[in-house]
Amino acid sequence: MRVFKKIKNRLLPSWLVLVCLMAAPPASAEPLKLATASWPPYIGRDLPNQGLAVDIVTRAFEQAGVDTKVVLLPSWEEVREGVEAGVYDVILGYWYSDERARFHNYSDAFMTSRLNFVKRKGSRVTYQKLSDLEGLMIATVNNYAYGDEFESTPGVYQVKSNHVIQSLLALLEGRADLALGDYRVIKHELHSYMPSKLKEIEVLPTPLSEKGLHITVSLYNENGNRIIKTFNEQIAVMNKDGSLASIIAAHNEHD
Repeated sequence: MRVFKKIKNRLLPSWLVLVCLMAAPPASAEPLKLATASWPPYIGRDLPNQGLAVDIVTRAFEQAGVDTKVVLLPSWEEVREGVEAGVYDVILGYWYSDERARFHNYSDAFMTSRLNFVKRKGSRVTYQKLSDLEGLMIATVNNYAYGDEFESTPGVYQVKSNHVIQSLLALLEGRADLALGDYRVIKHELHSYMPSKLKEIEVLPTPLSEKGLHITVSLYNENGNRIIKTFNEQIAVMNKDGSLASIIAAHNEHD
């Protein structure tokens, strides 16, 4: 088992350190604490293997011989604060933003998610480019990293909520012209909570963007670079041997 820990022994002669190590019982290493928040189908306590993202990330560390503990917190704000304070080691499942990168070191993307607009069936609203959104009410979710280009587009009015399901309700109730969210999340929420509304909603084919999903560590984590390097190496192996694609396909069958 690999341990991300620095051992300091500057004050003892090398022969004495060796004697102490031989006499002492083996230390039990702390597992790597992976902090995250519920985000089905990527992350969720009741999902198979706690969700697609959790399955991929824990499998990658397992292959490297690293023990992990998934800590599911009530909100992403608490996740971020906990990692930045050093309470947890890793954020599991994070989109990139320039603001977040001021405090976090990002891994390579371990999968891609797609941000799509959704409209009511029969609506004449279309989307090909950002200027098409001028004058529209868009239902969005707090703390989503939609990207600076979208956030700064003039004439776009956002109807904010805390969950994708609330954005979909705002759309269905006519309080928004479009809802915007991750395609897998929208699909999961509709099938789980509003199956009777599936025929009333249409996903627009042109995505706003495709975003990589990452793990991150605090820039102040002294083991952060090693954690990211280990993870990136294992994701590269999983990409090459096809096991990453197999995990994604298996979870798609559950959705």
